Amino acid sequence: MQATATAIDTHLVTHDIVSLTPQIDELMIASDIVRVDLLQGERSVYSHSRARGYRPAGTSDMYRELVVPLIKHPGMSLRLVYQDPMGNYFHSLITTAPLTLAIGFIVLILFLSVRWLQRQLSGQELLEIRSTRILNGERGANVRGSVYEWPARTSSALDVLLSEIQFAHEQRSRLDTLIRSYAAQDTKTGLGNRLFFDNQLATLLEDQEKVGVHGVVMMIRLPDFNLLRDSLGGNQAEEQMFMLINLLSTFIMRYPGSLLARYHRSDFAVLLPHRTLKEAESIAGQLLKAVDALPANKMLDRDDMVHIGICAWRSGQSTEQVMEHAEAAARNAALQGGNSWAIYDDTLPEKGRGNVRWRTGAH
Repeated sequence: MQATATAIDTHLVTHDIVSLTPQIDELMIASDIVRVDLLQGERSVYSHSRARGYRPAGTSDMYRELVVPLIKHPGMSLRLVYQDPMGNYFHSLITTAPLTLAIGFIVLILFLSVRWLQRQLSGQELLEIRSTRILNGERGANVRGSVYEWPARTSSALDVLLSEIQFAHEQRSRLDTLIRSYAAQDTKTGLGNRLFFDNQLATLLEDQEKVGVHGVVMMIRLPDFNLLRDSLGGNQAEEQMFMLINLLSTFIMRYPGSLLARYHRSDFAVLLPHRTLKEAESIAGQLLKAVDALPANKMLDRDDMVHIGICAWRSGQSTEQVMEHAEAAARNAALQGGNSWAIYDDTLPEKGRGNVRWRTGAH
């Protein structure tokens, strides 16, 4: 406004106020001035109003008045009446408020929708991650679902299936264990059978840890129970058989890590890891003393009842080789007569037939 008044003051130096009307109109339009009054003191000597132009519907007319003294014409001043710009600004805010609120509401709805969608997708992502872990082979409590997975019924169904699979796996494991235990057990005596004994011996001979495992196998040959059954009757033969088996079991249990198994009919095998031939001879002697301590029996010859074959083994040998040597030693002990033992010892000079070397003992 000050610049407009200064421009009019400058033009009045060379022109009269009436001839300046076109220029004043241009200045009034540029500054949104609606009326200009030229005052001489308090008296108006000239007044000019701008022609009313287009005004948008609802536009408020808020005017302000400014009196500017003319520097180049002392005693004179210009009174400028102009449209208040802030009035239209507030009016425009009121006009656009519903649109602004509508846009804000739409933005809020979009934000809530995106957030809801993210929550739904996060549940699906959790379910997808768990499914991938299951496909990779993970099982157990680590792949159980959570309440955040979606769809919830799909997650619950997956948990039920996993529980059933786990239960079936446990049942199968128990069944496998039961089958193995029965397959490795002699049904008549409850001891391990030949298959079980050979597997245990083979495991030691393989020596997975490469520590040089060694030990002794004893083959204990008792009287033929089938012949006893034919001569003495079933009940008495069973009684004598279990008496001898209980004696063997009780005796072998004294030695930690030992294993007793029914190898074939009346042949019983004993596995003694980390034992030497000298220790085996001592064990055989003690066993024969225990047999001598049995009550006298007219049905069995207590002095010719137990024959023991002993064979040392070391890692790297085959199961067949070790058991063949132990059985050959047991046969040799039986040929000696009486309760006795025979040791297969490949460190001694050859004695007897073939390449079998013997060291025998009797009680």
